Amino acid sequence: MAGTKLEFYNQWPEPKKLNTGSLLIFDERFKKHSWVLKFPHRYAVKSGEDLKDLRNLPRHLEAILKISENVDAKKITFIGMGGGSIGDFVGFVASVFKRGSHLIHVPSTWLSSIDSAHGGKTGLNIQRSKNQIGTFYPADKVLLIKPLLESQPLDRSTEALGEILKIALLQGSPLWKKISAVETIEQLQPWRFLKELISAKLKIVNQDPLEQKGIRQLLNLGHTLGHVFEAELKVPHGIAVLWGLGFTLQWSLQKKYLSSSELAKILLSPLGFLIPVGPELKIGLRRLKKAKVLLSQDKKRNSKKSLRFVFVKRIGQPKIDTVLIEDVLKEIKRQSL
Repeated sequence: MAGTKLEFYNQWPEPKKLNTGSLLIFDERFKKHSWVLKFPHRYAVKSGEDLKDLRNLPRHLEAILKISENVDAKKITFIGMGGGSIGDFVGFVASVFKRGSHLIHVPSTWLSSIDSAHGGKTGLNIQRSKNQIGTFYPADKVLLIKPLLESQPLDRSTEALGEILKIALLQGSPLWKKISAVETIEQLQPWRFLKELISAKLKIVNQDPLEQKGIRQLLNLGHTLGHVFEAELKVPHGIAVLWGLGFTLQWSLQKKYLSSSELAKILLSPLGFLIPVGPELKIGLRRLKKAKVLLSQDKKRNSKKSLRFVFVKRIGQPKIDTVLIEDVLKEIKRQSL
């Protein structure tokens, strides 16, 4: 996003070069990490949706206020180190603390390094609905630290696959060609694609930074059903988006936006082959009991009865259409049979 500086590091950067008023809010899994221990002002949190629950915000703010007592309010810089939930939380805190403070993101997962750390969105949850409370607050910097990201287990690459394929499908060639040529998750090595993936997202964000033109809604590809899977079945966000993509592609085919040959091109690519469109997705769809309630809370909703849904016409050519929530429910039933 305009105004946010991306910094790529092959080694850990020295904390003293970041800001003298740094307050590090970090995933508690890193509490013994040597880099974290170099920060005199730090606050450990447990990642996950409970961190983003609005009901828990007051106690966190009280703790952060106490830790920051000896930091010049005008110089304070919040540094969020962790995955997407921590980035959302720290971004929101920075946006409201002292009416706005400096912000640096240090994503620790491939998913957050590709997606949530960029674009300036913050979000907290209320009444089990995701990201209903939030702000647009771009970070001053995003630090992409190679040894931090590459220390993740292979499962984290799998969880990032949904967002990687989403961005590649939106962008088309040459990014899709590069991503689709990777034969296995083990060979994916997201670091080598990181700049291009971030650039592809920001290309869309910068056309519509505050979501006023409808362009940025393209980034919701796979997310309408993805958020339902995530909320109801407790599926990790990246996997939920992957399932959401499977649902979207099949519905795009059903509505004749997407040709069967183009669908085959997507699904028969080595990584596209991992998009669930068979028994796994059917079982997941059958387990959805509260889809109507969750869809009615979707931020892309036009009214009580309709919402904006991102379909795929071909690789690099998405299509936003207004659909009835009842039609989404009918399609869920159709695909689960």
